[in-house]
Amino acid sequence: MASHFLLLALFALVFSHAVASDPSPLQDFCVAEKNSPGTHIVCEWTCLHESKLHYTRTFLLRGLDQPGNTTNKLGFAANLVDAMAIPGLNTLGISLLRLDFALNGLIPPHIHPRATEIFTVVEGTFYVGFVTSNPDNRLFSKVLNKGDVFVFPKGLFTSSLISGRQVALAFQVSAVRILA
Repeated sequence: MASHFLLLALFALVFSHAVASDPSPLQDFCVAEKNSPGTHIVCEWTCLHESKLHYTRTFLLRGLDQPGNTTNKLGFAANLVDAMAIPGLNTLGISLLRLDFALNGLIPPHIHPRATEIFTVVEGTFYVGFVTSNPDNRLFSKVLNKGDVFVFPKGLFTSSLISGRQVALAFQVSAVRILA
């Protein structure tokens, strides 16, 4: 009886590691071929052949230290870092935004059905929040200061606005679950 239990425990240990892992991609990365036909949708770029890779331009972007133009009705600028800016991000499921806010700047309520977002305050003060789904439609909100980080779960209405008396800067990382 003890040997059966030991054998069962061994099988459980071995197979739990095999089943509990994330699926592995077929390749390490797929650098976006920007001149490929088709429209730009997540993961629709074809892969650049390895002989055409320029590693410096493929995985590097310079200039994100420069503020965006916030002289618009909403008082904010979003500088997007995705596969168009860094071709090596293609198929990795992440992007980055530099968000510059003028006084009274606002990102209106919106939804990202497939992306979880992490909002990090670099300068200024923000009022951020999201609304849960039915049946409660509950508001989760918080005032954030420099160094604070807030998570917006995927598929929920989110919004951010500046709540201090100075211009503000935040970075937002979006992680998209790529379906196989």
